[in-house]
Amino acid sequence: MIRCRGGAAASRALALSATLLSATRLVAQADRAAARPATIAIKAGHLIDGRGGPPVANAVILIEGERISAVGPGLAIPAGAEVIDLSRSTLLPGLIDCHTHLTAAPGASDNQFRRSYVDAAVLAPGYARATLEAGFTTV
Repeated sequence: MIRCRGGAAASRALALSATLLSATRLVAQADRAAARPATIAIKAGHLIDGRGGPPVANAVILIEGERISAVGPGLAIPAGAEVIDLSRSTLLPGLIDCHTHLTAAPGASDNQFRRSYVDAAVLAPGYARATLEAGFTTV
């Protein structure tokens, strides 16, 4: 039960506001989901799957909703699927960096002990972007 200082009327108003906010979020999520195609097909020139085998040529990755549903060479692309053509590219799983410092540039340690926490907070997003753009998706 929600209680606030304004009495029963204020409590009802607060509960109604919370309900409306929740409903608005659900409608917004449904609108975003409806705007996305049901299936996305990514065409890759080569795919390194990370299992140790040779690269797969002419790979197709099918994504349904938020899940990868199929991967393989020359898979049939369903009608109505959004196609992302990366046939001139090589795809591989996101890389994981198990030891990283997002508050300093690689190899730069000359003034790291003179920086404040604020300096680190200002610089870290740039280093995080560089890490992401280098192919690391998990740090």
